[in-house]
Amino acid sequence: MESLQNSLHAACVVDQKDLNETVVGAVAAVARQSIHDCAELFGITVRLAQRFAAMALQGEDRRSEVDPLADLATTPTALWRVRMTLDDVTQMQRGRAAAMPPHLERYRPLLKGLNEQVVLMLLRYATQPRLAALMSGLGSREVMEAMSSAGCSTLVQSAGHLAHPLVSLTLHEVYLDRVFSTLSGLPVDPTMRSLVARTLCSWDECVAISDTLDRELAEPRPVRVTKIGRPTAVFLPPGEADTIRQLIAHGVSTKAILQFTRSEVNSAQVRRLRKSNEENEGLRSDGPDDEPVDPALPRTHDSNAAVWGSAVRRLLVTSIFAHQRVLVSLGLPPHAAFVEAYEFYAMHHRDPANPLSLSRLISAVFTPLQDGLVHLGHCAECQTMHLSHDGHHNGIECPVCALAKFNKLGRPSAFRTGSWGSAPRSRSGEALMA
Repeated sequence: MESLQNSLHAACVVDQKDLNETVVGAVAAVARQSIHDCAELFGITVRLAQRFAAMALQGEDRRSEVDPLADLATTPTALWRVRMTLDDVTQMQRGRAAAMPPHLERYRPLLKGLNEQVVLMLLRYATQPRLAALMSGLGSREVMEAMSSAGCSTLVQSAGHLAHPLVSLTLHEVYLDRVFSTLSGLPVDPTMRSLVARTLCSWDECVAISDTLDRELAEPRPVRVTKIGRPTAVFLPPGEADTIRQLIAHGVSTKAILQFTRSEVNSAQVRRLRKSNEENEGLRSDGPDDEPVDPALPRTHDSNAAVWGSAVRRLLVTSIFAHQRVLVSLGLPPHAAFVEAYEFYAMHHRDPANPLSLSRLISAVFTPLQDGLVHLGHCAECQTMHLSHDGHHNGIECPVCALAKFNKLGRPSAFRTGSWGSAPRSRSGEALMA
């Protein structure tokens, strides 16, 4: 089961890269013909459309060593989100062609190829809504259920009749400024580009996530009650056993598991699951998080304070949080979604030189988040969200802006007048300082 999940996660990354290439190519092709048509068709700013046209010209220049469009398309995270509604699915089922403005009609063949690829990609995940949300950002179970009950050939053939693209770009000009090279001229690591892309978030989306967190904190927490005579290792809540096995595989202690799950699971049940894991897999209960660490690194490099004291780690933490929120929107419990989000990070973004264990992530991020000590901020400069901890003030506000300031990403904006990073709203309605 675990290997199947891993292969599906890997397929998600491949699909994101494939559609990155198609979307970037489509936007650039329209921008080459008309800047204003590109802005209208894809719902982007005129300046961003101009940037795509300029990058397309640079890629055709034989003197240029790097094709910026091809480089951008290799980002191992989606630079777009699927924007599909039940009305779109209904239109595709009926096979009716929607009218396009006359001046945009010439782009219908290009739009047809793009939309057909989006539909084909979603159909591969029709029975896996969580993976579809991870891959496409489409957190609508109703849309995925409607697609799974419709005829595949009808949807694919009718996708080309839609008058609008089924994806919208999440990147912007500041992102393009910062992901191609650093101030020293060195290229930006693809993993770093991917992490920045995962934290891109509009102000409205940040407000919606903050409101959802408010509601979660307001819900009464389950109280662990010891039930005398209740058999151990049975009657676990649905899905709880799978989450506990994942925690055990990552070397999380029994005490931490009991605090993290906050359910009626008891220590005897955890011990029995741990023993079952060892018997089935023939492995020690401590997982990859217990790999030897370079002794040259500071001994406190994996402490709670170190998690918040590093801009790179804060970027990692926020990207995991962003993944978790998509899974929660699909109905997955917050703690189970947190573990699954970490699994994806450990598989695709883990840096052996900068390890971040699941145990540390729980103690430094998840628990303080549930206790109201960790808050969500939004940067007005780079349009990324970021988490901050009340108890760890170290001068780092927006981690993306901080990395740009210290030459780890592309140049900071020359027109910036405020401080590095801003967070105009917290869950309590006050400004946040990271």
